[in-house]
Amino acid sequence: MSNGLATVASGLVGLAAMGALAAARARRGRPYLADGLLVAVDGPADPVATAVRAGFAGVEVAVRLDHDTRPPVLRLDCVMPAGEPAPTFEAAVLEPLATLVDESPLGRVHPRRAEPFLLLVHADPGVAAPRPGQPPHQRSVNGTAALQAARPEYEALDLLLRPRAEMLTTFLGGRVVPGAITVVLTGPYWSRADLLGAYERFAFLEGRFADLEPGGLPVTVAPLVTEALGARLGWDPQEEWPEFPAEARHILRSLVGAAHAGGRRIRFVDVPEGPRAARTAFWQELRAAGVDLIASHHRGPLARFLRKPANRVRKHRAEARRSAVPDEQQLNER
Repeated sequence: MSNGLATVASGLVGLAAMGALAAARARRGRPYLADGLLVAVDGPADPVATAVRAGFAGVEVAVRLDHDTRPPVLRLDCVMPAGEPAPTFEAAVLEPLATLVDESPLGRVHPRRAEPFLLLVHADPGVAAPRPGQPPHQRSVNGTAALQAARPEYEALDLLLRPRAEMLTTFLGGRVVPGAITVVLTGPYWSRADLLGAYERFAFLEGRFADLEPGGLPVTVAPLVTEALGARLGWDPQEEWPEFPAEARHILRSLVGAAHAGGRRIRFVDVPEGPRAARTAFWQELRAAGVDLIASHHRGPLARFLRKPANRVRKHRAEARRSAVPDEQQLNER
């Protein structure tokens, strides 16, 4: 009997140890994925926790103004159960990020990682009228013109970011001061005028390849270049995936090289999300070309892909090819 009790006791101790180990691993999170970006535009409602647990270097969320409140509240634009309001941007994104930074010995989102966590914020589609006395601004978006007026979403976002300036990468008097989190505004619905005219700001814009040309947005405004892959390659990735033509591969590497030469990071959109074989094939091409951010809402498959040893080898080779990319000090000198 005593032997049986001892066996049960030792089994319980073993289970407790396994539970403690699992809890420790959960707290520690997955291995850091420097080029992984979770697209949480349609959810989940806890995008920061989901991205950080998976080890991603950044997350993209969508926001909208809730005009049913006074004053209007900036909320996540995500799918929620019927009758349940979407969480606010502050509660679902900024507060979790602040907690992670406060609890980190290095004051960073990911433990032992010095580079800023990337927070991409996409505005809900729509065009706001300009404020009285303010002229509209035009920019080209996929070959069409979009009105670039000052948007109340930016004003609401700025009010939320300013009290947390200490943890944010900041543009101040012509210089970029790195922080724990870099906020980049994505999509065509933000006003360039708001950011270009600011002496101090806590957000940046995503640029296009046109911004690499004279007269484009400077790198201190647009440190990230985003392009539609299919439009640049001249064919539909959804239809052509079994074969990645040599010409397309050459164009892809040329685009990556041009972005890095300008001191910018780069990502591509419209990459196939399915079927799985197509998705994986394109991720392999992007990583081999040295693309800085590979984004997907399929967090599990993307994380597993980025953690595979064979894919890490491709990434190391790509990093070696772009070892001349400017650092933060060089960025400020441009």
